[in-house]
Amino acid sequence: MTAAATSSSSINLTWNASTDNVGVTGYRIYRGGNQIGTATGLSYSDSGLSSNTSYSYTVRAVDAAGNLSGNSNTATATTLSGTNPPTGTNLALNKAATASSVEGTGFEASRAFDGSNTTRWASAAGADPQWIYVNLGSSQSVNRVKLNWEAAYASSYTIQMSNDSGTPTNWTTVYTTTTGDGAIDDVTFAARTAKYVRVHGTVRGTPYGYSLWEFEVYGGSTAPSNLALNKATATSSVEIAGHEGDKAVDGNAATRWASAYGASPQWIYVNLGSTQSINRVKLSWEDAYATAYSIQVSNDSGTPTNWTTVYSTTSGDGAIDDITFSATNARYVRVYATTRATAYGYSLWEFEVYGA
Repeated sequence: MTAAATSSSSINLTWNASTDNVGVTGYRIYRGGNQIGTATGLSYSDSGLSSNTSYSYTVRAVDAAGNLSGNSNTATATTLSGTNPPTGTNLALNKAATASSVEGTGFEASRAFDGSNTTRWASAAGADPQWIYVNLGSSQSVNRVKLNWEAAYASSYTIQMSNDSGTPTNWTTVYTTTTGDGAIDDVTFAARTAKYVRVHGTVRGTPYGYSLWEFEVYGGSTAPSNLALNKATATSSVEIAGHEGDKAVDGNAATRWASAYGASPQWIYVNLGSTQSINRVKLSWEDAYATAYSIQVSNDSGTPTNWTTVYSTTSGDGAIDDITFSATNARYVRVYATTRATAYGYSLWEFEVYGA
């Protein structure tokens, strides 16, 4: 679970999907141990908060039989102070854009990214939902979106991001509102890596469609590249078809590697394709996580047999482990798990590797 402040009074929450043998039907969201809402999806927006204040959250899954999971990891965020967000370069300026529909000639998606406040994108009239996204051209660190609405604004919409390598299909929500009032929305959130940024409108503020004079995107420097993305993998075992090792390095937070049931140790490694200087590994665990595991590297030229441990733990708690260590040269990076947290195996939604 992650928490990100989007304004001085709201925090957005996102989490990975949970599974069980009955079927998960929803989630209960808790702030400071008290339930504040429910969701059927994988995100929730908590609003009406005090500015410059820290809040902590957990989420629990509920299945069709009414059973509750244990608490997720605790995610904490501090609402913004209300000061103006930072300025910088508009990463979306004159970049390629795609929209769900266009009202007519002259209102194409590109008009929302041309830097002109006299041209605009407009969707088909009277239809929900509608969307528009921009391709930033490469993965960027993004923490701010500025929307300049025409009179046909969205009263409910989300801002979503994708880091897919091709046509984007996997979207993560970073901001949600059901009280949009048009004019200018200048939204900030915790920095995320994205190649695509989308506004997804679900409720219109007028009988018309949705229309934006300008759709601007801001952030920091170019985000570091995930060296493991779509690279070859090998595993000790696979639970069933569809849970192969490559599912942990495909950039899709909805697919996963899963090892054989009830067996330890188990491992997965990725072949970076060439020797790289690395200093960070990020693991997104499914519910079947490791309480004890190590991260190992090898620079062998063929099938790796010589491994050096760069990190180990005996107190893993699942969710996301974002680990840094002294820079080392490696062609292969392995997660070697020795103790299971559950009766199942080991399972990773994503296994990411970053360079020094």
